[in-house]
Amino acid sequence: MIDNDLLFHSNEVFIIITGALAYIVMLRLPKQFTRQQTIIMLLISIYLSALFDNTLCVHPFNFYYVNNTSIPGFWDLMSYLMFGPFAYLFVYIYSILKKNRATYFIYIVVWAIVALFAEALAWHAGVYRYQNGYQMFFSLPIYLLVLTVTMIYYYSYIHNQEE
Repeated sequence: MIDNDLLFHSNEVFIIITGALAYIVMLRLPKQFTRQQTIIMLLISIYLSALFDNTLCVHPFNFYYVNNTSIPGFWDLMSYLMFGPFAYLFVYIYSILKKNRATYFIYIVVWAIVALFAEALAWHAGVYRYQNGYQMFFSLPIYLLVLTVTMIYYYSYIHNQEE
């Protein structure tokens, strides 16, 4: 039998552990970007996750809610911060790879699958609670869009400065 109190807090534990690990990994990597570039990457990821969550969680959609209630709160903010390093790691790894036009699209698709996997873990921990027929794979186009926007930022503001 599962303790309901443990289930109630599994989302917060997931957010704390995942967020801490993501920021530790990000901060331990050799510096490759300026402070401004890093902050913008974090803000892109935080903003876009909040934007899509707050769009899909409200009327008329109500496809899911984040954490324990449909009312935004402290743990929702923490979950957005948790995904901040996602864009940074996405750009960081891409910037050190040997790349061409084919790898650009493959890389985005691979990271979209990674994002779905991360969402699956978060769903199992109770961070996301789907409703009204929403299924996890519906997030795939959103991840493809967010990753493409992030890649546009990379090519527009970082890659051009590296050359």
